[in-house]
Amino acid sequence: MSELRYNYLWDTWSVVAPERERRPHDFPPHTYPSKSDPSKCPFEPGKEYLAPHEIFALREPGTAPDTPGWRVRVVPNKYPAFRIENPNTRYRVGIYDAAGGFGAHEVVIDTPDHFKHPHNFTVEEMRDLLFVYRERVRSLYGDSRIKYVLVFKNYGREAGASLTHSHSQIIATPQIPKLVDTVVSQSRKFFREKGRCYLCDEIGYELNETVRVVYENERFLVYCPFASIVPFQMRLTPKFHQSDFSKVSDSDLYLMADALRMALRKLYKTLVNPPYNFFIHTAPPVRPFPEKPDYFSGIDQFFHWYLEIVPRVTVQAGFELGSGYIINPTTPETAARFLREVLL
Repeated sequence: MSELRYNYLWDTWSVVAPERERRPHDFPPHTYPSKSDPSKCPFEPGKEYLAPHEIFALREPGTAPDTPGWRVRVVPNKYPAFRIENPNTRYRVGIYDAAGGFGAHEVVIDTPDHFKHPHNFTVEEMRDLLFVYRERVRSLYGDSRIKYVLVFKNYGREAGASLTHSHSQIIATPQIPKLVDTVVSQSRKFFREKGRCYLCDEIGYELNETVRVVYENERFLVYCPFASIVPFQMRLTPKFHQSDFSKVSDSDLYLMADALRMALRKLYKTLVNPPYNFFIHTAPPVRPFPEKPDYFSGIDQFFHWYLEIVPRVTVQAGFELGSGYIINPTTPETAARFLREVLL
């Protein structure tokens, strides 16, 4: 029997439809281009001159910026959605509202290896990548005009990746995005009603139920959310309360790297290399907000950061686009069982 499930954090509903159930072998295998030509890739070591000047990098001692010797490298996006140089002003266009495209758009080159992707990173390589994410979030929040920083990765053409060489992106915006604002509002609402963090409650429940748990270590949990919007969606979050990803300790970065690596390896093996997106939702930095003076009050207590992994294995059709409901043809319980039991 199909079931409507409410996603409290996102304030939306998904339709879990086991009558339409699709198992891993029912999804078409994804063939990520593995034989792309490194000689034409602007992210290759030795071709640093093809990309904009380096903003940040993890490098071997004694190597200079914009030269080989880096492990993870950050450069401005060559075709940015937002620019620091753009005006940070709102204006009217007839009956419409518009604003200057102020912000920042960076590319994180995840690895110097053209053919390596996060599912086959070592824990140390994954930790390096997460370290760079954390440091860039911290740095961008040094600009008081920045209201939010979103770290995300597109893997595969269907997920929006335009280059084969593994890379992530970071976009800083002058506004809190709508979905993040919803998570803030819902988390605040739950805290005011119950006196507890919503995600802490969800984590406790999932650990007790176990049926949607995919992987856990001492500090982090990976599970398929109860109201998953797509098959094999996973959420990675600290088992301890923490609101701000930029405050993750170095030791916890290592354990987060272990959890993320395991989640992506399991996804790769279960669905045969599917396209996916992942993104990090963290608490926005405290900024003046005259319209909502209590917006940030208690945010450290009620907001709990998480990383969401969203495989791109289904297509939204007329019902989804017209209603805002999403039909998920694989129950999170079934997805979690396949992911949990896959042999690596």
